[in-house]
Amino acid sequence: MNLSTLDASIGATTASSVVWVSGAQGKLGRAVCRQLRAVGVEVLEADLRGPTGVDLTDAGAVARSMRGASAIIHCAAIPSPEHVEPSELVRNNTMACFNALEQAWQAGVRTAVLASSGSIYGTAFSPDPLTFSAVPVDESTPLEFVDPYALTKDFTERMGEMYARRGMTVTALRLHWILSAAEAEHVAHVADDAEGAANLWGWVELEDAARACVLALHPRSGHRGYEAVVIASDETLSHTPTSDLLDRHLPTATRRRDFPDHVGGFDTSRAAGVLDWHATRSWRHH
Repeated sequence: MNLSTLDASIGATTASSVVWVSGAQGKLGRAVCRQLRAVGVEVLEADLRGPTGVDLTDAGAVARSMRGASAIIHCAAIPSPEHVEPSELVRNNTMACFNALEQAWQAGVRTAVLASSGSIYGTAFSPDPLTFSAVPVDESTPLEFVDPYALTKDFTERMGEMYARRGMTVTALRLHWILSAAEAEHVAHVADDAEGAANLWGWVELEDAARACVLALHPRSGHRGYEAVVIASDETLSHTPTSDLLDRHLPTATRRRDFPDHVGGFDTSRAAGVLDWHATRSWRHH
């Protein structure tokens, strides 16, 4: 990767930064660290795995790992509720996020980026079938979750709001299913369209997701101090045209716009406005 893969202005404004990244050994965290270093940013890695061995549920360990940071990107979390006790899921994801924000605040850090999730809407892991009643989905779409994983992402966003009220600039990224283009192509070939309806056949390419994290370190002037923004591809994980998918699998959903070709079911205009972020990668042309 080189600087041309990122907005050049990010390289100019972050060159002297020191950014703490949690979950640095995870799929998203590794990509974030790589992109930051590509634009001259010093990275402080924090992860239970790997050489740092930082337990993010330990406030003291988080504080020590964060020394010298000027901003934080919190990617760490149990990524799926499958095979995890709900109490452990909520404890880990909530305390890791709280410690990241609280220790950043105490250290004088005033910029935070949080990896939230598209699963906050409740359709991804609902114990009973749950689908969207209107499309496209955006930041104003109601949160109607009934599962603990979505609850932890709501905790993440509410904590971000609280620290923004204290004076931090906080951006929560509602990242959808993070895949490489090759992984997305495989999913599109083998997935069942009916099963994909709950999540509107949505995804986001890994490098695009990481770029959103980097851009959120220096949001545009329209940022309101706290923002939760949808980060998703502008195309679906399906060979079937989107209008046909909606006709077949979500016939009662209100359509607030047309869905030509394979256009995605998520509205990322807020991310474009406050982060200058746009999806740039396709599984169809990688």
